[in-house]
Amino acid sequence: MRRPGDRIVRREPLPSEVIRLRLVPRRRITLPLLVVLWLILGGAVMIGMLLLRWPATWQHAEGPSWWEAFFTALSATCTAGFAPLDVATTWNRWGQLVILLLVEAGGLAYVAIAVLLLSGIVRRTTVFEAHHVLGMRLGEEQLGELWPLVRRLLVATLLVQFGGMLLLLPASWREHQDGASALWWAMATAVTAFHNAGFDFEPGYRGLAAYQRDWGVVLSVAMLVLIGSIGFPTLSDLVTRRSWRRLYPDTRLVLVTTALLLSIGTLGIWFLERSNAATLAGVPWYQQLLDAFSVTVSRTGGPRVIDTRMLGEETSFFLGGLTFIGGASGSVAGGVKVQTFSLLLLAILATIRGSQRVVAFSREVPDRQVFRALSIAVFALSVTFAGTVWLAFLVPYTLPVVWLLVVQAFSLAGAESELLAALGTPGQLVLAFLIVLGRFGPLGLALIFATQVPRETVHYARETVRLG
Repeated sequence: MRRPGDRIVRREPLPSEVIRLRLVPRRRITLPLLVVLWLILGGAVMIGMLLLRWPATWQHAEGPSWWEAFFTALSATCTAGFAPLDVATTWNRWGQLVILLLVEAGGLAYVAIAVLLLSGIVRRTTVFEAHHVLGMRLGEEQLGELWPLVRRLLVATLLVQFGGMLLLLPASWREHQDGASALWWAMATAVTAFHNAGFDFEPGYRGLAAYQRDWGVVLSVAMLVLIGSIGFPTLSDLVTRRSWRRLYPDTRLVLVTTALLLSIGTLGIWFLERSNAATLAGVPWYQQLLDAFSVTVSRTGGPRVIDTRMLGEETSFFLGGLTFIGGASGSVAGGVKVQTFSLLLLAILATIRGSQRVVAFSREVPDRQVFRALSIAVFALSVTFAGTVWLAFLVPYTLPVVWLLVVQAFSLAGAESELLAALGTPGQLVLAFLIVLGRFGPLGLALIFATQVPRETVHYARETVRLG
């Protein structure tokens, strides 16, 4: 309380008393960043196309067309797994190595290498935006921790793939006649399984049919696909914290939702396909459960034990829904992501309970995260709906087959088969468009979300809208 006669004396602060804060501006997403992302994708695809069109990489004198080479290179770079030709009989070891390198580079570039390339191309403010986005995708809030994380990502990827190759090598040795072929199949399968790409390096579109009764191969491939689909942030948190109570809520959300999806998917596919002679009928119940589990795991991509063309119509719709959800954020898997699905499900449960807060593992989720999840889900639904209508107009296939193809393309969970080759160029063009949107659509939304600045300065009067 001021008293009569009190005076206020003002003076300038001394230099030693001034602390200057350096604020890093967060800008909206700029056009050059998106342009560079497209240029990187286009450059990799064009190089891959030229190499796949090189006669030295062909198995026979007659090789793929320009479009077939382009589609295969695009699918490999985006780790989609689609191929309009039989990879094992169209390209020799050099051509298959090109596809494998595109898968490896494409999978890693999605979460790390693209930003390293951007750092020398885009202006400084945009580089910060790219770093921020990559840190957000990998679950890192501190940008200073980003580069050690990228190094750990590379090392962990190579170690997991090498371990998977060692697990697959004994069975591959028994199946193939020479050691070089056995080593090549084990390595190629480990890389494609980890990156959730369904390329088949066995002739005749056989996939893993020759190893369907080999539990070691089926479980090893399933393990590689699962590790690739839950993402490096989840694995890093599991390794460093080693306790369920100490895990981040995001990690627990990924693990719980993935376990529920695997359980529901396995039981659902087993129930729907147990009497289908083309898939599960005629084998013991435990083999049926294993096959159903392998089909469920392949919802995010990877080599197939059972050809999805043999599934019933109701199973195709069911598997399409699981594929639409996809893997976890920060992983090579596509889809709307496990966290997006979980947040929307938790928001629905909160609404049913009459709560205005979305809570996950005793932690409240900000409303803006729920709105972002809703935006991504609506975007994905719109794209898959339009793609289904478009492809159904072009090809004479049943709606379940078209739906599953569209969802697999958008969620980057395809596999080479004779069905894809029979689509023709117009149908393959639709799938190529969906593959690009599936790889960079959610990433583009993430870039916008990460760099936009709140501008709400005026609030309007509230009004209700009739629902239901």
